[in-house]
Amino acid sequence: MKKISSFTVLIISLMLLLICNSAKANMASPFIEGTKAASAISSRHVDILHESIFIQIDENFHTAKYKVEYTIKSDVVGKQIPLLFCAVDYKDDFCVWLDDRPVKVFDIPFKKEEGEESSDSIFSDFTNSCDRCDDNNRKIECRWDDNTSETYYSFEMKYFQPELSQGTHRIRMEYTAYPWRNCLDWITKYNFRYSLSPAKKWKSFGTLDITVEQAGKIKDYSSNLGKPQEGGIKQINTWHFDSLPEDEFMELTYKPEPNSYAKILLTFGPEGLAAVYGIFLFLLHLKFITCYRKSNRQKRFSWVVILGSILVPFFILLFFIYSYSIIDFVIGKDASQRHGYIALIIIFYPIILPFYWVLMWLIDKRIKYKMLHQQEK
Repeated sequence: MKKISSFTVLIISLMLLLICNSAKANMASPFIEGTKAASAISSRHVDILHESIFIQIDENFHTAKYKVEYTIKSDVVGKQIPLLFCAVDYKDDFCVWLDDRPVKVFDIPFKKEEGEESSDSIFSDFTNSCDRCDDNNRKIECRWDDNTSETYYSFEMKYFQPELSQGTHRIRMEYTAYPWRNCLDWITKYNFRYSLSPAKKWKSFGTLDITVEQAGKIKDYSSNLGKPQEGGIKQINTWHFDSLPEDEFMELTYKPEPNSYAKILLTFGPEGLAAVYGIFLFLLHLKFITCYRKSNRQKRFSWVVILGSILVPFFILLFFIYSYSIIDFVIGKDASQRHGYIALIIIFYPIILPFYWVLMWLIDKRIKYKMLHQQEK
């Protein structure tokens, strides 16, 4: 009796350990925001003649190099702030060039410190571009998709203050962006976004050119920009606009194709895989019951029935939990890994166990009856 109790404790301990190890639910938001960047905010002394956006996407669609160039015409001479930049959560550095010469970029202070430029003086030439929200700060609204717009405040913006001559100049900014991620499905959907909303308040809007270049194998991404000038998705695609696009934002979306093994597993899903595994365990359990009865026909109870009835339902549910990780592993780096509290499926164990136990007890009883009947003959 003591041996049976020790064995039972060991089995229960192992089962609890397996449950705890599998209960790693990821209930984080399925939507992960990436880099938030927008067209520059223009001074009232500046005409923007042309905006050129060049986006170089890496081979995995995991980062993109943004090179945005403005051709401006300045009406005044001297030290001034021609543009304000809005970029949040980018990778590495944010760099700016004026007429191909690098310039130092500053963050707008949240509050004026001694020796710093005040927010009010910085915004004195941007009264038509930004809305006042209090004495120290201004704000601008940027649109990221059809349903999302966000307010950005002055302390989230950047500026530079060069000596400008009257006439035409080129201002270029560069940074590396992270994609926004949609993890609602098994495979992560990536998209790069760029808000064009600030251009609505420019003194003038000239033309806009957008170029997207892919590294590595061509990926069939989608965009809200309409049909590219090349007619379809190529290694390099271009778009040209003579007015601000109606959407006021740019979005490039890509969902990777699963490999052939992942496609098979996704066709079955965790439920199908658990069902196949369950049938296998049932047949294996049935075989052990039959083998046990061949040499123990007179015994009233079968320890194989009892132990199997405890373990088989548990391992089916456990396999169902682990099947999510198996599918994620086969999908690879693009797996979303957002599946919620799947380990809670284990609450069905006390419900399934008695039904399975009764079923196997009846089967064992039938096998025992047949074997005894054959023995009598």
